[in-house]
Amino acid sequence: MDDCSVIQGNLVSYHFATASDDEREAVEKHLVGCTACLRTYLALKTHVDRGARERDHPSEEARQRLRAAVEARFRATPARRLRGWLVRPVPLYQGLAAAAVVLAAVALGPAIAGVLRPPPAAHAAQRVDTARPVAESMTIY
Repeated sequence: MDDCSVIQGNLVSYHFATASDDEREAVEKHLVGCTACLRTYLALKTHVDRGARERDHPSEEARQRLRAAVEARFRATPARRLRGWLVRPVPLYQGLAAAAVVLAAVALGPAIAGVLRPPPAAHAAQRVDTARPVAESMTIY
């Protein structure tokens, strides 16, 4: 089993640890003695590791496309803000505070309205037009 073609066929399964114990031992023994297969294995390992690193970090243009897509999808619009306020659960203390304000307004409403409303005039002062010699308003028709 020391043939290079057989060993090179098993390098991928050896690298990903899917080879059987016998195949793994044979590949390890062969790699110690054969520099060509060792170089092939190291090139394979470098290629796989570099590909994994490049996949872990997307390119800058891919990041910008992703940011733009996320921003477009989750942009805060007035309708979304309103819906967020409407579906937000109200804690108990806020509900109690709102109820207290409403009760205070109902209880104090008539008193406040009486203070703000001007008192009714008992009787308006009569105006006398002194520019006319005769009071025309007293004429009966």
